[in-house]
Amino acid sequence: MKKYANSEHTREALINAAGELAAEMGFPNVSTRAVAERAGENIGSIHYHFGGKDQLFEAVVRQVITRGRSLTIEQVIEPFSDTLTEPEGQTEAIRAMVRREISILFDPKFPHWHTRVIYQLMQYRNPMQELLKTELINPFIDAIDRIVAAIRPDMPPRERFIVASLLYSPIISHADYISIYLERLDDEYYTPDYLQKLEDMIVRQTTLLLDIQAPQPQKHHTKPAP
Repeated sequence: MKKYANSEHTREALINAAGELAAEMGFPNVSTRAVAERAGENIGSIHYHFGGKDQLFEAVVRQVITRGRSLTIEQVIEPFSDTLTEPEGQTEAIRAMVRREISILFDPKFPHWHTRVIYQLMQYRNPMQELLKTELINPFIDAIDRIVAAIRPDMPPRERFIVASLLYSPIISHADYISIYLERLDDEYYTPDYLQKLEDMIVRQTTLLLDIQAPQPQKHHTKPAP
């Protein structure tokens, strides 16, 4: 009887292999045999560690959810919660939200397949899509909506949703089409300068959409020369 090591290494290898394949071709097109071959493991190890393909795929999605929830929007804007009625506080809260998303999606410590898995899951209805929506997407959208509503309480809900979509769409597209974008930029990965410029432009766009007036610099009066 074949024995399988109950090791975290094997488990992670299978999750990464399944995540990579799902990112490339979509979950319905991934077989347990392909996962085992990509991971360099026996196909029986999938059943030993997870119980089957569905449970393995759920583990893939839960890893993505855990990463996405590692730093909440409420946490990053907390320093500005008392100044959301002021242009400077509003701008800094928007910047904190944008920076959060960029830092999560483009953290080099994590594999690229995390963001591609989200894209693949949103293409068709299935139980894992519902899991992702319930535990990550919907709480994320709700949090953004609360911040936009605090900044512009007169803005209708549908317009707030458009603002949130325009805020994050450039970041998500940079993740979904990363290989094409990097080829165009002739880079191996997005540079810190490029990501900073992306952040600055998104913040500027969002402040304009929300009609946030930039704080005016203080005028220093000088005495006329005698």
